[in-house]
Amino acid sequence: MNEHQMWLTLIDDEEHDVVSLQLELMRQTGMNRAEVNHGFNAISAMNNLPELRALQEQHFHLNMAYVSRIMTAVARADKGLWPELDRRIANRLTPRTRNEVMIQAHDLAGLITRWIKELDPEFDQNTDRGQREEYLRIEYRNGMAEVRGRFSTITGHHLEEAVRKAGGLPELLEQQAPRQITLNVYQPQEGGLSWIPGVGYFDCEFEQPQKKVDLDCYANKVEMNYRPSEALAKYVRARDGHCRMPGCRVPADQCQIDHILPWGEGGLTVAWNLQCLCQHHHNAKTDERFGAEMNSLGEVTWIGPMKQPMVTAPIGPLAPVMPTGTWGQTLRSLMEARFNRIRESAIARYSHEGEVITGKLR
Repeated sequence: MNEHQMWLTLIDDEEHDVVSLQLELMRQTGMNRAEVNHGFNAISAMNNLPELRALQEQHFHLNMAYVSRIMTAVARADKGLWPELDRRIANRLTPRTRNEVMIQAHDLAGLITRWIKELDPEFDQNTDRGQREEYLRIEYRNGMAEVRGRFSTITGHHLEEAVRKAGGLPELLEQQAPRQITLNVYQPQEGGLSWIPGVGYFDCEFEQPQKKVDLDCYANKVEMNYRPSEALAKYVRARDGHCRMPGCRVPADQCQIDHILPWGEGGLTVAWNLQCLCQHHHNAKTDERFGAEMNSLGEVTWIGPMKQPMVTAPIGPLAPVMPTGTWGQTLRSLMEARFNRIRESAIARYSHEGEVITGKLR
């Protein structure tokens, strides 16, 4: 019996006092209160999201904590949106290619919030979080100061960047001159949700930016230097969203830009040969413990010591969005054929080694 079936058995159709049932389940299973609450929430998801339930009963590949995280995100939307969210969730959790690594619960919850904002422009993700006013509170205990506060997303990001650049909060406070913080905001040309690396999607009005860059032209632009330009690096970060190693969630703005096929072996400085990797996983790839290859959709196939392929998909705002079904597979094939022609042409023209590089996994 898997975890899903166990919970269906433990929670029957009879009405129970929630507190009593919670205590009884803790007694029977040895789980703590949080684990039992995950189970309650997951069963609620199964009852309210039929497409997700059908997918789960077909594969049994989601644990209760994962499903609970989904329901927590969905429950914040108006119930009229649940069927559409259910369809999108089931579609996102349906593998689109072999050996694809499942999206992590935190990232899926972020996508659900993004979908809710798209479907309901009046949605405010902060309405269920109690007090919304900004505040700063300092409490002194045992010779130390404890700082607590609530700020807007933009203010919080500015503060985080300022502390990081200064080397710590005390160092920031000791500086006399104000620091200039650059905030990279990704906005679609035709309107929609904005995206900030490390923060996520949100709906916010911005003043006229000091500098505006159209990143679409960097999808296939080859640069002749080892280090990518600032604009190309921004494109790669906005496509990937976070570190591309399976299971890693280090935000893209804290990652290094890696040449998938190393520069020293003829790899080009172009978006389809660049990816975001945190320092730890960049070192692992440089040490040749892992090999990687990217396709036309920005999906990276990894081969590690166990020789089992793992495919990670980009989750940033510039990540391609593909339809499902037969049309999706046909479009994927057409895009892959076009991508291979572009890649071969670029390699033949720009390779600094003077030879055609296949770019296959090592």
